[in-house]
Amino acid sequence: MWTAEWWWKIQDLLPEGHTLGALIISTDKTQLTQFSGSRQAYPVYLTLGNIPSALRRKPSEQACILLAYLPVEKIARSGLTKNALSSRYQRLFHAAMTELFKPIVEAGKNGVEMVSGSGLVTTVHPILAAYVADYPEQCLVTCSKYGSCPKCQAGPDDLDLDDDTVPALMR
Repeated sequence: MWTAEWWWKIQDLLPEGHTLGALIISTDKTQLTQFSGSRQAYPVYLTLGNIPSALRRKPSEQACILLAYLPVEKIARSGLTKNALSSRYQRLFHAAMTELFKPIVEAGKNGVEMVSGSGLVTTVHPILAAYVADYPEQCLVTCSKYGSCPKCQAGPDDLDLDDDTVPALMR
C-alpha cells in the first residue's frame, strides 16, 4: 500500500512533520448458529496499511483487531415493503458506523501525537485508506441495490459483459 500514489498525495496534504496513518477496515456478517440459534454478529476489524499484506492476512500475526460488533437487530416488518425494510437495515448500519468512526474522523482531521518505535513523538493522521468487504457488504456500504454493481452504474444484466462490450460510462 505504501507504494501507491494515493499515499504520497495524501501525505503531501499534511503539515510538515505530520504523517499519514492509513487505516484498513473490514466487515463481514457472521452467523453464530452453533452458539446461539440463528443469531448473527457484524464484526468490524481494523488494521494498518503500513503492515505488509503477508502479515495482515495471517490471524496468527495479530495484525488485525476487532474494533466493534455492529447491531444486527430484527426490525419489525409490519407494514413495510421489502425495499423499506432493506432501507432501515442500511440506515441502522450507517448510523452505527458513523458513531463508531466519529473519533477517527476527528483524529484524521487534527492528528494525534503518537510515540514511534524509535521513541520520537510524531503527529499521525489516521485516515481510512481501504474498506475490505464481500459483495453483500459492498452493496450495503455503497447503498447499492443487491444484484447491481456497487462500483459503477452497470445493471444486473450488464455484470457479465466483457470490457469490449461495456459502455465507457460503466467502466
